[in-house]
Amino acid sequence: MDVKSVAVIGAGAAGAITAAALKAESYFERIKVFERREAAGGTWIYDADPGAKHPIFPGKLPVDVDRPLEIPPELPTITQPSKRERWTTTPIYSTLTTNVPDIAMCFSDKRFAYGPFVPHYIARQYVESYFAAHHTDDFLELNTTVEDLSMVLDSENKKKQDWNLTLRKYDPVRRVDIWWEERFDAVVLANGHYAVPYVPQVQGLENYLLKYPGRVLHSKFYRSPDLFAGKRIVVVGNSASGRDVSLDVLKTARLPVVISQRSKSRWDGDQPPEGIEWKPIIKEFGTDGRITFNDESYLDDVDIVVYCTGYKTSFPFWNEKANGRALWDYAENRLRGCYWHTFLRDFPTIALVGVPRTLTFRSFEYQAIAIARIWSNRNSTALPSLRDQEEWEKARAKRTRSEGKKFHDIPWDNGETTEYFDFLFKIAGLGTIHGAGRVPPVLGKDMVWAIEHLRKYPDPPQRDNQCIEAEGEWVVVKSSRQDSLAFL
Repeated sequence: MDVKSVAVIGAGAAGAITAAALKAESYFERIKVFERREAAGGTWIYDADPGAKHPIFPGKLPVDVDRPLEIPPELPTITQPSKRERWTTTPIYSTLTTNVPDIAMCFSDKRFAYGPFVPHYIARQYVESYFAAHHTDDFLELNTTVEDLSMVLDSENKKKQDWNLTLRKYDPVRRVDIWWEERFDAVVLANGHYAVPYVPQVQGLENYLLKYPGRVLHSKFYRSPDLFAGKRIVVVGNSASGRDVSLDVLKTARLPVVISQRSKSRWDGDQPPEGIEWKPIIKEFGTDGRITFNDESYLDDVDIVVYCTGYKTSFPFWNEKANGRALWDYAENRLRGCYWHTFLRDFPTIALVGVPRTLTFRSFEYQAIAIARIWSNRNSTALPSLRDQEEWEKARAKRTRSEGKKFHDIPWDNGETTEYFDFLFKIAGLGTIHGAGRVPPVLGKDMVWAIEHLRKYPDPPQRDNQCIEAEGEWVVVKSSRQDSLAFL
């Protein structure tokens, strides 16, 4: 494989470790990291002001609400700044802390300042400083959005795929957008998947939004309980963000705070916590303000509904026409044509870091090293045949579909995470005898212990997770039957 120039899209944690892994090979002639925000940090950048407009599009997917901009006919050029909603605001709220113990939620060569669970600004500082620590900060092209990624055939070798990036950089001094193009041999997509918020379609919700503007909010735009003082709140969803938001608004909201949930979370006991009331999913929004739940109970005096219903992965820059197909299958909620959540069968010079829901940060490191090793032609083990890669994808799709699980979820307790890391570990192997290339980290006993015993949220007492020590808001548990990474 003849790869000498690599573009990385995104300067969050995935982009930071990818840049470090690529540089460590001492092989690539040109590496650039394109980041649309003003600084590195990705989703950990805290936007104290989420803006006055909080658009809600019930049931809409990124192909509807995160469409690419129209590219000027001639490049390079300068245009007026785009006013289109691009979902650049991060979902960080003021009290957010990490969910994963710091020993696992960091890269192998540098720990967080402290732990085990740190405030959001520690994670942001960590990611930003990681570029400087590895002297990869000069790879950064900030305030720069990749607006188009198109495959082009090499003029000398028609079988070689090159990649043309159309770029838009906002110049805050002149307040203009600068457009240009650059070409690379390979591209790593490390743009994250916490950008485009998703709110499900519910009967009457669209008319409710029109009649009561501002009454429905997605957790992406939640920042503080101060705006909720004395108000009746309904929180929809009970994953990590739903739990955090509901507990946060307890400080100021009119009680009880209602949580609308499809089923109990791993943290729920037989009864809701004090100040919380459980309701089933919402059946209908009425134009008279009434919210009816699936059990036919209802509320007439709701002030704010906060949807904590997650995000949809978006690759608005991916040019389906030029590249011959879509990248993401929204019907099945997964990558198309992928192998081990990282590689694409028909695009050997495109790779992705950070897609699977697993041990965050550390999984990025295994992916980045394996990618860098393959593109520098130093991988210890070759990828299997295209037919075998396709069989892997079909088998995983069939199994996860039959089990009612998500294709890109990699649980811990059944050994899948270890299997995934081991695969990437074996692909990468060691670096050179002269020290080029990062060595994949070991999955040490201290890390395994932290993953299986440290909890940000204690489980209910009737479960087997016996609390043996408490420290502030987190606990040490004796054992666990459920997936240790279920909070991700």
